[in-house]
Amino acid sequence: MTKRAFVAVLAVSVATVTGCAGPGARFPSSPVSAALAPASELSGTWHGSFNWVSAFFYTDEADCVLQIRDDGTFTETIRPAKSANNLAKASNWSGTIVTSGNRVTLRTSQGPSFTLIRAGNTLYGVAEDPVTEFPIMMRFDRDGGST
Repeated sequence: MTKRAFVAVLAVSVATVTGCAGPGARFPSSPVSAALAPASELSGTWHGSFNWVSAFFYTDEADCVLQIRDDGTFTETIRPAKSANNLAKASNWSGTIVTSGNRVTLRTSQGPSFTLIRAGNTLYGVAEDPVTEFPIMMRFDRDGGST
């Protein structure tokens, strides 16, 4: 690519980016309110589990129950799976949910947040276990036949 063509592509890229975030752009000062999320689509009880990605000598596995309410709040109960050398700790989490397309973000009041992908009655994704700081695979299936 010639120098002139490179400069033209760079100028168009900069104009595109700055055009979206120019002096008149307004950015929200806080995250989107959970009340704006269509929580009713997700409300109900979801059972699932997580396990440590690439576990070898030790395991980090737990069974989870996720309860999502119509008001966009959730509670999650985590209990270690019945396996030897388990690193998972029993815990309870609570917070709000925010959706964007097929992405569901659980924002906990304890600090961490997790983004899962929704496919019908399944939520899944990879996150960092806040206790062990290891990557874990998470999967939840909705109870009953609701969509």
